[in-house]
Amino acid sequence: MTGKVLFFGLTTVDIFNYVSSFPASNEKVRAIDQLVSAGGPAANGAVSCSVAGNKCTLVSCLGRHPLAQLALEDLQKYGVDVIDCLKDPDKLPVLSTITIDLGSGDRSVIYTNTDLCSIEINSTWNDLLKGVSLIMLDGYFMPQAIEIAMEAKRAKIKVVLDGGSWKVGAEKLLPYVQYAVCSADFYPPGCTDHDEVIQYLHDTGVEYVAISRGSRPIIYSINGQTGTVAVARQEAVDTLGAGDILHGVFCACLVENDFVSSLRRASLIATRSCRSRGTRRWIEDGFK
Repeated sequence: MTGKVLFFGLTTVDIFNYVSSFPASNEKVRAIDQLVSAGGPAANGAVSCSVAGNKCTLVSCLGRHPLAQLALEDLQKYGVDVIDCLKDPDKLPVLSTITIDLGSGDRSVIYTNTDLCSIEINSTWNDLLKGVSLIMLDGYFMPQAIEIAMEAKRAKIKVVLDGGSWKVGAEKLLPYVQYAVCSADFYPPGCTDHDEVIQYLHDTGVEYVAISRGSRPIIYSINGQTGTVAVARQEAVDTLGAGDILHGVFCACLVENDFVSSLRRASLIATRSCRSRGTRRWIEDGFK
């Protein structure tokens, strides 16, 4: 799989703590394992797409804070070119601290969000999209996401939306989206079930829709023609980031393959990723 893919959206600095049980109030607990990596839908998607053999560029906000350098080094390690657009580069990056209870598999997440970030694009959209086969958006930095999606559609570049959750302004983005791969938590206003979500997306002009539902089959619809993609049975060690990996591998496959076969391959790899801790250890055998 070879192609040039652009990811636009959120990058975080993720700190993972794996513990035997969650601490009680005022209790200290020793971590059994700790990991640090870049996180966020766009960043994790870019890494997953890059290790599949594609040339990937991530347009996001990091800055030059020492913590941001940890995320930058992680992204570069996996071949992702980063265009940093944080307006105030001395600000803290978006931080996320994740604690995973190895006994139950439950997790707790403490995070900041992009409300604290201002994005400043210093390149033209035409320059960013030069030679690009496909772009993926995660719905963050919505005004700029709408602009780049509009330009990509005009240039006949495939536009993919990672629909993790409904975000303010998404109704203005959807007319420029060709492929929407959504989580089970993605509900546009007025929608109460997945059939209504699919219809809503088609009504806005999205041709290809998929809804991932954890271990249950992925639902898909191509202009109203529906089907499912089976999800392989797998004993999960850690499911965190599996959705991001699904989207990244889907984009990698979609460069040269059709919608349904791309979903199948992405589902297989995302499921395999749940066998190991964190969002990177799966890469060692992820594409065998």
